Amino acid sequence: MNNFQDYEKDLLQYTESFMVTEHLGRGQYNKTSFDFQNDAEKFRDNIKSSNPLARIAVYAICKHPTRPAVNLIIS
Repeated sequence: MNNFQDYEKDLLQYTESFMVTEHLGRGQYNKTSFDFQNDAEKFRDNIKSSNPLARIAVYAICKHPTRPAVNLIIS
């Protein structure tokens, strides 16, 4: 791997699920798990449409066979 893009591309091949995390306040988060990326992004878009100031991230949960589990922010 030559750079971080190659590293992330390799990890994304081993995506197990997706997580939408919304920051609710100091140390408080609402986490919702999804099997498919487009479902997670639709959920994020629904929250953002009702609350444009919501602080939300969509993560890919990647479990590479030779590395520890990694969460990548994808949007």
